[in-house]
Amino acid sequence: MPKILKNNWFDLIIIFLILVLNLFWLPSFSYWGTYGLDQSISKNQISQFKIPSPPIVKLASKPQTTAQNYILVDVITNKILASKNAQDKIYPASTTKLVTALTALNIYPLDETITINEEYLEGQNMGLKLGEKITVKSLVSALLVFSANDAAFNLAKHHPQGIDGFVKQMNLLIKKYNLKETNFVNVDGLQNENHYSTVYDLSQIGRIAIQNNIVKSTVKNQEITVSSIDGSVQHYLTSTDELLKTIPEIEGLKTGWTPEAKGCFVGLINLNGHYLISVVAQSDDRFQDTKNILEWAKQNVSW
Repeated sequence: MPKILKNNWFDLIIIFLILVLNLFWLPSFSYWGTYGLDQSISKNQISQFKIPSPPIVKLASKPQTTAQNYILVDVITNKILASKNAQDKIYPASTTKLVTALTALNIYPLDETITINEEYLEGQNMGLKLGEKITVKSLVSALLVFSANDAAFNLAKHHPQGIDGFVKQMNLLIKKYNLKETNFVNVDGLQNENHYSTVYDLSQIGRIAIQNNIVKSTVKNQEITVSSIDGSVQHYLTSTDELLKTIPEIEGLKTGWTPEAKGCFVGLINLNGHYLISVVAQSDDRFQDTKNILEWAKQNVSW
């Protein structure tokens, strides 16, 4: 075969592979990028590529939960494995802070210093002191692990356009990923009729969040200590995720609760090396519901 024709065939194969791989892209990242594989493609490597297979779900009864809304999705393929009222409006409570964290990490350098010049005592707080100087990374860690509202407040207040400008950036972030059923009006998830989401959208936010290495590594910590810049103030913080202590397959992600939202939890599940995102909302027992979903997945999901 002439060399030119061979090259044309090779070009067609490359185009075909790119089109097929795009089918498996998550918002803004691919299977290969997720697992840290080199995205440059040589002729010798093409034959080694394998398209990830979607998980197989047995025909079985659904997970039993107290949650009025839940979903379980495969991280790579985004296949929905189980769901209930996944597109219904819910109040996300502190699961909001996944987007608060992502927005802060997009805007500020990790080592940027924030000076605490206003107390914020609404809901759960880490006890930041007036005049305390602390890094962005420490505040992000505190809001992810301990769900610290005062950390979220001070990250937002540091924005050049203040809290409103920060919340605007949060909404721009979710719109970038076409999550049309979510809207934020604050940074901590405290109750507001105009602050809402769906468990489907929260599952996508979870998938987006674990792309960030800071988020993914932070949410698996059972406890952390963060300090002021000069070390004079130390904050010892324990995770609000009770499952980290008892369920090895759970690697975080974010809890939430208000009287109106009831129990919420976005969970990152590592099932034999396959990552799943579970979300429960309007739950009377968010952790037991998540355990029930995990046990259901063990019995009914395979690759």
